[in-house]
Amino acid sequence: MTIEFCATVDIFNNFTDEKGSFIADLSSDIKGILSLYEASFLAIEGENQMDEARQFTTNCLKDHTTRFSVKPSLKEKVTHALELPLHWRMQRLHTRWFIDQYEREEDMTPSLLKLAKLDFNMLQGIYKKELKDLSR
Repeated sequence: MTIEFCATVDIFNNFTDEKGSFIADLSSDIKGILSLYEASFLAIEGENQMDEARQFTTNCLKDHTTRFSVKPSLKEKVTHALELPLHWRMQRLHTRWFIDQYEREEDMTPSLLKLAKLDFNMLQGIYKKELKDLSR
């Protein structure tokens, strides 16, 4: 049985012009650019297109945070992402940041926020109990 793998970077050909440069019009979609920025850090060595995507998105995101009027919550997400990519962060610490940030969102779902806080607090309780048991 043969398994064929599609090159993951081929998907980015949809976002480049005939010269291979990223299309400048893409920079108006901040959420999309932010997602591409995060994805660019998953590149493996030799994926030049992902390196170009990282450079393009970094410049776009920096421009948006300084020159354009961006909703404060989105600007906070962009600034946070530019400090350190999502998958390089300690997930539980980032979860706490995200809960606080999500709480300030206009279109926040209260039941989802309550569930996230409950999950976070339950896990903190488990950690405390384990630490208590280990310290004996």
